[in-house]
Amino acid sequence: MDVADHVSEVSLRAVLYMIFMWLDKQTPFIRHIEEEELWMYRYPSIPSIVPKWGLYILLVLIPAILFLIEYAVNQRLKDILKGFYALTLVYMINGIFTVMLKLLVGRPRPNFFMRCFPDGYGTDINHCTGEYRGHMDGRKSFPSAHATFAFSGMFFMTLRMCRILQIKDPGRHKGWKCLTVIIPVIFAVLIGVSRTCDYHHHYSDVLFGAIMGMGISYFVYYAYYWAEGMSPDEIRKSLANFY
Repeated sequence: MDVADHVSEVSLRAVLYMIFMWLDKQTPFIRHIEEEELWMYRYPSIPSIVPKWGLYILLVLIPAILFLIEYAVNQRLKDILKGFYALTLVYMINGIFTVMLKLLVGRPRPNFFMRCFPDGYGTDINHCTGEYRGHMDGRKSFPSAHATFAFSGMFFMTLRMCRILQIKDPGRHKGWKCLTVIIPVIFAVLIGVSRTCDYHHHYSDVLFGAIMGMGISYFVYYAYYWAEGMSPDEIRKSLANFY
């Protein structure tokens, strides 16, 4: 990649990040809730088991450690940059899709009632007495951003580790390799489950978020690495089969 390519890659991510930040400040769809449905949203409002800052540290720290280990082993900065650009694109695409769905769906969180009425009394959810920002965020349950970000980032690192460790090739230490590559996904699963334990999300929010995150991750990984190691003839045959 030349300088122009790097500028293009960085500029794209900067634009996507600004779009994400703008969307994140918008008001979600105000979904009508019948009084009989309120029992689904009366769970207690407690702090997140995995706070946002903890999630962001994980999303940066684990890839950074793996990139450093990879560079220490093969000393190929070009491969690290390629992985970095792919991962950051995963995060940006995932972030925009996640926020868009949150705004469009407007599903209340399990603890929405307590966000709307902190004293525990009230039935007219169109006139909440709680902090505006808090009960508006309470209408952004679907999908779980913790799940989409955790699974998109960690599944990408699992795919990349499978490639680096040549998981498909026969050889020794197969079991250790399989265990190693699955560790990032285990972290993602634990984060997703925690969102149901602290009543910030419904199970379906987390499940859809996991599928969506992994789907975006696989798409970007495939786009960046599908032709790696293939001859021009093999690439042409692959494209012909695809179309």
